[in-house]
Amino acid sequence: MKKLLSIGLAVVMAATILAGPVLADKTMDQIEKTGKIKLGFREGSIPFAFVDPKVGKHVGFSVDMANELAKYLGMRFGKTIEIVPFTVTPKTRIPMVVNGTIDVEMGSTTYTQKREEQADFSMTFFFSETTFLVAKDSGISTLEDLSGKRVGGARGTTNLRAVERLASDGKFSPKDIVVTETHPQGMLALKSGKIEAYSTDRSLLEGLRMKDQNPDKWMTVAFAIAYEPYAYIMREGNSDFRDFVNNTIIWSIHTGKFQELYEKWMGPKGLVPIPMSDVYKAYLEMMVYPISDEWWKK
Repeated sequence: MKKLLSIGLAVVMAATILAGPVLADKTMDQIEKTGKIKLGFREGSIPFAFVDPKVGKHVGFSVDMANELAKYLGMRFGKTIEIVPFTVTPKTRIPMVVNGTIDVEMGSTTYTQKREEQADFSMTFFFSETTFLVAKDSGISTLEDLSGKRVGGARGTTNLRAVERLASDGKFSPKDIVVTETHPQGMLALKSGKIEAYSTDRSLLEGLRMKDQNPDKWMTVAFAIAYEPYAYIMREGNSDFRDFVNNTIIWSIHTGKFQELYEKWMGPKGLVPIPMSDVYKAYLEMMVYPISDEWWKK
C-alpha cells in the first residue's frame, strides 16, 4: 500500500505543472484541420474499453472519457470532432501511437518509465493491481500454490513481466508461462484448461469473470504481485494535446462527471463492481483544484 501511495503522490506532484502555458502542436493542429481524432481502444479490457457484441462497437469507462475529450475539443475548435476508433492490443498500442495511426490510446494501460521512453502519458486516472484469475476449486490461494502450474499473461503487458520476474527470482516455479495476445484469449485458455491461472489487473480479471457464462466458477486471488497506475498514451512532443487530455480528466473530476462514469461502470450497480480504495479516493480528491470554467479555450 505504501508503494501505491507513493506512486499516486508522485503523479499528483507531476500534475500540478499543468496550469502552465501550452504551445500549439501537430496533433492539435491535425484535429482542428480534419475535425477528427483517431482513438485506440482495446477489444477486451472490461470495463475500460471493450467491444460490446450487442451494439457492435467499443464501450467502457475510457470510451466514455474519450467522448468527453472529443466534446471539449469540439468546444475548443467550434465544431464537432468525430471519433475514429481503432482496435489495439497490448503489443500494438504504443507502436500505433508512435507511428501516427492513432492520436491517443484510451483504455487500461499501466504507466511505466520504460514505456515513457517511447511515448508520452497522461496523468494517472485509475489504480489497480496485478493478480490471478483461477477456478474456485483450484486450491490456489497463495503465490506458492502456483508452483508446478501453467500460468498465462498477455504479450507486452506489465503483468506478464511481473510474473516472469517473480519466476526468475525463484518466488515460485510455474510449470509453464503461456503468452496470449489478448485478455479474452487468456480467459479462453483458462476455461479450456491450457492454463490454470491467468494474470492481469484485478479490475480486468473481474471484468472477464463477470462476462463469463459461469462467473461463480472463477475467482481472483486475494494477493497482489504488483500495482498498476493507469494512464492514456500519446505521442511525445505534443504538450498542448497532452495538457488538453489531462485537463479533460481534471475537469471531469471537478464537475463530478468522472465519479458518474465510475459509478456507471465500476460502482455497486456497474458492469464490474470495483470498490474504490482509500488511496484512490484521496488521489481523486487531490485532483480537485481550481481550474477555469473555460479552460478549453485557446
